[in-house]
Amino acid sequence: MPIYTQTYQTWDARFGGGFRWLTVAAQELRVARTSKMYRRLLFLSAVPFLMWLSLLIVTDLMTTNPSALLRSAIQQVQFANVDGRFFRTYISMATPFAFIFCLLVGAGSICNDYRNNLLEVYFAKPLGKFDYFLGKLAGICYYPLLLTAGLSLVLFLLHLLFSPLSAGDFLRDLYWVPFSCVALSVAIVLPAALLVMACSAISKTTGLASVIACALLFMNGAFANALAEILRNHNLRCLSLIRSMVYLGDVLFDSRTRITLHWGWVAAGMTAFCLLCAVIVLGRIRRVEIGS
Repeated sequence: MPIYTQTYQTWDARFGGGFRWLTVAAQELRVARTSKMYRRLLFLSAVPFLMWLSLLIVTDLMTTNPSALLRSAIQQVQFANVDGRFFRTYISMATPFAFIFCLLVGAGSICNDYRNNLLEVYFAKPLGKFDYFLGKLAGICYYPLLLTAGLSLVLFLLHLLFSPLSAGDFLRDLYWVPFSCVALSVAIVLPAALLVMACSAISKTTGLASVIACALLFMNGAFANALAEILRNHNLRCLSLIRSMVYLGDVLFDSRTRITLHWGWVAAGMTAFCLLCAVIVLGRIRRVEIGS
């Protein structure tokens, strides 16, 4: 038997062609699931969804009640109305959990591989830097997007099932809600995931990457708020990444806002931020790929 058959393993991945990056994403999620903190956070992050699901069921049961008095009474309770604000509020409650998941999975995504020389192992396979980058990004974004966009769409569909009599009017008035939920979720999760990946790329340990990411968000928000107060211009608050996410949510769900800046400028700024983070990560990966 040739020695290489006992020493080297051939490439035998489930995903080939243009989907090789899914192998990296599956490995990232497999490693994350071994963490006790990850599993505990999975259960904890279900609390907002269960709360909103309970509120949805109670509201739908009340509004389909034959009593007109009961229907009008429940409609006066503003937070119980199933409208755009209902889904926007759910995403807002799920956002902190989404960010924690990005930190938990992404803080060690690059630095741990670099410290343990795993990047050379990846690039010894038919994987390129973009396969590696997309796989890591998909692994980090998977559950945060499922938590925000996925479960908000589940709430939307369940409302249609629980109140079939008013489903037609609901769809006619709020057909745009699923698109807004997906767009806002991507605007929240993607910049956060890329920021954490960039911090991981320039750090040596998981803890340091987490600290840098949190510190950058805090300093960014403090600087934007201070500048807006000094110059008395509310639009300058959009220099903060978090405030930009909130403003895009206001635009997508037609909520009141004191920001008069066109949403396109805010979206362009967030896109530039994402590209900068991606360049930092790809630069770190490229140095190892060339060496391999």
